[in-house]
Amino acid sequence: MESLIRRRMQSLKKLTDNGKKTISIIQLQGYVQNVSFKFEESANVVELARLKNLNLPTDYIEFLSISNGMFLFYTEISGFPMGYASEVYSIDKVIAERKALPKSFNNMIPIMHIRDVGDMYINEEQRRLGKPYLTYWIEVNI
Repeated sequence: MESLIRRRMQSLKKLTDNGKKTISIIQLQGYVQNVSFKFEESANVVELARLKNLNLPTDYIEFLSISNGMFLFYTEISGFPMGYASEVYSIDKVIAERKALPKSFNNMIPIMHIRDVGDMYINEEQRRLGKPYLTYWIEVNI
């Protein structure tokens, strides 16, 4: 049986004609907005092997095998481009972002950036313990 992630990605690709067409979504404030997505080429076995030592969740590895990174929710407001609201990192970006992290983040694997929020990480220690492992780093200025 086909996995949920594969079915959802195939549906989104079909609905958007592989990212060429926009779709309408209802925002939290209740208004309708047209958004688009940018899919990347799928990662091959050699590229995926570069992540082997990170012990990533199988659904994330499967996502990368479908689209090696992705840009989500491109929007325009009153004709002004706002860009993409989220970026799911490619293999190269995961590796580059991880190398740039301070040592205090040694258990974190950056996987995504969300505009106005920041980066999303996989907390390796939490994952090993079988606990919820997705987290954000929120900087608080007091």
